[in-house]
Amino acid sequence: MPIRSLAAVGAVAFVLASHATATLLGSSATSQKASVNGARDRNVKVMLELFQAIEARDPNHRDLQRELALYQPDVEFHWPSALPYGGAFRGLAQSGGRSWSETWNPLQPTARERKMDPRVIGADDHQVVMLYHQRGVSPGGERFDGQVIGLYELRDFKLSRAQMFYFDEASLVRFLERAASETKRPPR
Repeated sequence: MPIRSLAAVGAVAFVLASHATATLLGSSATSQKASVNGARDRNVKVMLELFQAIEARDPNHRDLQRELALYQPDVEFHWPSALPYGGAFRGLAQSGGRSWSETWNPLQPTARERKMDPRVIGADDHQVVMLYHQRGVSPGGERFDGQVIGLYELRDFKLSRAQMFYFDEASLVRFLERAASETKRPPR
């Protein structure tokens, strides 16, 4: 992983953990603590539901009602630019280029590949940081299993911004390139 990516991941985790700790320790009123804890806990629940929805998705049928319940209409996604779906996008319908779903649905044909094992590593009343696995299998049978840290911002208990940091972005890019070339080969 490039040093700047490691630094970004560490900085995100440190800033969020520091902010959450300061928010919780600096509040003198019990009701403020309960309010922050309530919002934090509810945001964590939303993010775990979102991960469950991604893991349980049917690649052939989009569940718009569930998406609308979990995402803000103007949600922003920020992916590393080296990825086929890289860049910053606003809204649930990505225009131009390849989307995350177009890239990963063919590489995650079973629940085994869609399993992300999400774990909350920090949260406050507006943000949740999660560690999870991105898994896939190429048409030729090559498997990928990489760790990702996601920084998620929520507004009104719906996802409003997501930025992902892959621990080994270079390996992921190579896997996706090989998988794409296998898909383009004519059958023998």
